Amino acid sequence: MTIPFDQWPEWPQHSDRTRQNIEEVFQSNRWAISGYWTGEESMERKFAKAFADFNGVPYCVPTTSGSTALMLALEALGIGEGDEVIVPSLTWIATATAVLNVNALPVFVDVEADTYCIDPQLIKSAITDKTKAIIPVHLFGSMANMDEINEIAQEHNLFVIEDCAQSHGSVWNNQRAGTIGDIGAFSCQQGKVLTAGEGGIIVTKNPRFFELIQQLRADSRVYCDDSSELMHGDMQLVKKGDIQGSNYCLSEFQSAILLDQLQELDDKNAIREKNAMFLNDALSKIDGIKVMKRPPQVSRQTYYGYVFRFDPVKFGGLNADEFCEILREKLHMGTFYLHPPYLPVHKNPLFCPWTKNRYLKSVRKTEAYWRGLHYPVSERASEQSIVIHHAILLAEPSHLSLLVDAVAELARKFCVTH
Repeated sequence: MTIPFDQWPEWPQHSDRTRQNIEEVFQSNRWAISGYWTGEESMERKFAKAFADFNGVPYCVPTTSGSTALMLALEALGIGEGDEVIVPSLTWIATATAVLNVNALPVFVDVEADTYCIDPQLIKSAITDKTKAIIPVHLFGSMANMDEINEIAQEHNLFVIEDCAQSHGSVWNNQRAGTIGDIGAFSCQQGKVLTAGEGGIIVTKNPRFFELIQQLRADSRVYCDDSSELMHGDMQLVKKGDIQGSNYCLSEFQSAILLDQLQELDDKNAIREKNAMFLNDALSKIDGIKVMKRPPQVSRQTYYGYVFRFDPVKFGGLNADEFCEILREKLHMGTFYLHPPYLPVHKNPLFCPWTKNRYLKSVRKTEAYWRGLHYPVSERASEQSIVIHHAILLAEPSHLSLLVDAVAELARKFCVTH
């Protein structure tokens, strides 16, 4: 049995309630937080309060993208010229480019082989007198070891910014992803489990960081303290000027979509998690296949991507691209749904800081410098792993069984038993 492409769950998903929220924005005549007061709370503020409550924190600031969220977090912490920030070598490039965008230097650290998250055992050796922060990334379907990372950060007086672009709703020791470090940064781009097409979110428990982040994203303005004193047509944003800001505000339309999507996030994550456990059990029985480790501290795992590893020696020398191509043809999946992991940042052609004159020479460095770096676990991961998009984890169990069967068939065809 094969499945037509349009029979796999599609992403994003929406409902009549989504359209109703958007229509409400149309009718309100307030399409941005810089629009005038209409007597009703903005969608952006409604969503910010809802997402803060979802994560159990007092403060949330929506913004234009996950990349922006990381950059504003760094700026709020005072990180810039002359500073270094530790980031994993296996991640989407935005984790590193956000550091460059504040003219600080990203310092790469390799990842753990069984989670693909930054290896805490390697962080200490990367710390210098210039290090100011660590950005652990909760990647694909794993969480970084926040206990060890926070311990290292406290020992060396470093900030921790959690990159939660792929981990909305995960729980580590009863704390939601993004609430364990100093600041959490989320992405709401098209493929994410919480999406408005584009968008980002910042959460924190620190009132000073919250105040600065508000100003950084809204041209040095913040919401007024008391909206009850506003007249129809008044601006709800007031001038502050404690720190130079720019316009990184989320629109009311995007906020309306996110407010709707958030209501279903936990339920959909639970389905994904259940189906990921099914795949773990089934795929781990296939010779040459390994599934990712789940640390005992993780009580709830969000899956942006479901990852499994394969032994190329046992699969006739196949690389990840070839493995994916065979599976995509068999399962009728596009590259959005099934693909290898990212290339390590230092090997990714999209990471090319030497081409950007706005960066200081001390951080943009040279192509030879960046391409000459070596992080073996990250490099093997991109060559020997498969990522399945989270939409597939919303499929019926019978569909997921076909995925397992396709991998098993590939194993029978290529696998060399030792």
